[in-house]
Amino acid sequence: MNTRTATPIAARILALRPNDAARNSRVLPEIAAVHFWDPSCVAGAVIIGADGAYLCADASVPWEQHLVAYAAGHRTSVTQ
Repeated sequence: MNTRTATPIAARILALRPNDAARNSRVLPEIAAVHFWDPSCVAGAVIIGADGAYLCADASVPWEQHLVAYAAGHRTSVTQ
């Protein structure tokens, strides 16, 4: 998954406009994922992997902790 395909997912999760989500993102090639954040720190951040699975973190979670948790395989569970 790249920034272009992950942006709509991140925009929905973070309640941002797609352009804002894309602007506040960075590719993480070392873990094949894209990191998105809410610049207002209201919604927090999300890391979305190449497989579409993601890990959300609220604004109280430090970036390093979020990244380590994602790399360790933690994901946000989604119930239908």
